[in-house]
Amino acid sequence: MGWTRRILTAGLILSATALHAQADKLELMGTLRDFKSGKVSGGHPDFENDGNGSYPLVTGMVKATLGTDGAPVLNVNRDRDIPSGWRVKSQASFGQWFKNVDGVNKSIPHTITLEDSNGNGIYRYEASIHNGKSFFPIDGKLYGNDGNNHNFHFTYTIHTKFTYTDPTKRSPMTFNFSGDDDVWVFINKKLAVDLGGVHPEKSTSVNIDSLASQLGLEVGKTYDFDFFYCERHTTQSNMTIETTMQFLPPLYD
Repeated sequence: MGWTRRILTAGLILSATALHAQADKLELMGTLRDFKSGKVSGGHPDFENDGNGSYPLVTGMVKATLGTDGAPVLNVNRDRDIPSGWRVKSQASFGQWFKNVDGVNKSIPHTITLEDSNGNGIYRYEASIHNGKSFFPIDGKLYGNDGNNHNFHFTYTIHTKFTYTDPTKRSPMTFNFSGDDDVWVFINKKLAVDLGGVHPEKSTSVNIDSLASQLGLEVGKTYDFDFFYCERHTTQSNMTIETTMQFLPPLYD
């Protein structure tokens, strides 16, 4: 493509950090937040929560619109309505997943690199058991591994923007994800990827052009893209992203 574009984004609370896009790669910086296992003293109750013994994919776990604080909102009216299969203690505990909370989590910036190895405009990042690069970015860091072989208890957020371009003048605008555990993507503050729960690796494909009306997208306008990932149970941690989206300035919190 022969172009270079500078992309800027930020974590929810940390100051924004510069990102770079080139013809063959896209680097996205987000925020990792580490939590202690709920099995250790002072640990977070939503991480290694025994729940009801099942590990289902949960859709509808968060509300369809992003919260005013820029984070997903648990989709319940009262704490006692939270199903045990969600493995979430309360609305308050869930509200700590994607923000910095003293004594509850520790955070650091983290960059992932999506590569267009075929030159076809599809950017891909994979850290999974399938390529031997499982997604364990903070092994031995922050709160450590809680006695496990990996650090299994963390969240990861990415916040950026994109311009919705004319679909008749380009290939389809898509975002595909495969991984575990909870993953939510909001486009224009509306839920587009809904893979909640402590579950084995699950996949989804989103054609943004097909959802443009539902998401309130108009050609030529710029919108928020918000990505939320949570790893909260031992065994595996997988993340595979493929997208044709081009993320844009400006810098924002």
